[in-house]
Amino acid sequence: MKTALIIAPHPDDAELAMGGTIAKMISTNWNVIIVDLTDGEPTPFGSREIRATETDKANKILGINKRICLDMPNRYLETTLEHRRCLAQIIRANKPAVLFGPAMPDWHPDHRAAANLIEAARFEAKFHKTDMHGEPHWTPRLYFYYSPHRLEYRKPSFIVDITAFWEKKLAAVKAYKSQLKNTSKANPINLSKKIEVIAAYFGQCINARYAEPFLSSEPVSVNSLEIFYDF
Repeated sequence: MKTALIIAPHPDDAELAMGGTIAKMISTNWNVIIVDLTDGEPTPFGSREIRATETDKANKILGINKRICLDMPNRYLETTLEHRRCLAQIIRANKPAVLFGPAMPDWHPDHRAAANLIEAARFEAKFHKTDMHGEPHWTPRLYFYYSPHRLEYRKPSFIVDITAFWEKKLAAVKAYKSQLKNTSKANPINLSKKIEVIAAYFGQCINARYAEPFLSSEPVSVNSLEIFYDF
């Protein structure tokens, strides 16, 4: 069983960006672990207790059995040596085959810090002769998901068909009721509707109904030539 470690700046980031892919991976026996760097609070309609309840509900919907919150400071996340080492030890402990994190560029300073933190922790996790817990581990693949608050998207490295898992993703997103309330007149589009539009757009790019895009930090290797005719 391969392990995927999904690093999210806040609870709900993973579900919003790649909830369908998470459900699809779990259905094919991947061990999917989500690491929330912060608890996401404060927010206008949330609290630590509310967010914890919503996250637990989303976990059950997607089938997530292990989720870790590192309690780093929401709104003020930084790529400090302390934070880098903390995340590196999580990587060493779980030995993932794949890491996921937020794609750049991104408006949110926490997302920008998270992207830098993930790349740095990925490297530090392989250190020998250190007092960090766990054995050295290099994660061979690092992929970046697209946050839905962005208004434009770079051409992705690959796109995952999530049509069969769309309803499960939508249910997981709707578990975060406190975060779906629209508080900005500048953003009149309901968030759940927006993620449907985004998923439908990337779906039509690959002749599917719904899909999720990803960027790769390195060239994507192909081990099966079925990719040439899998349409």
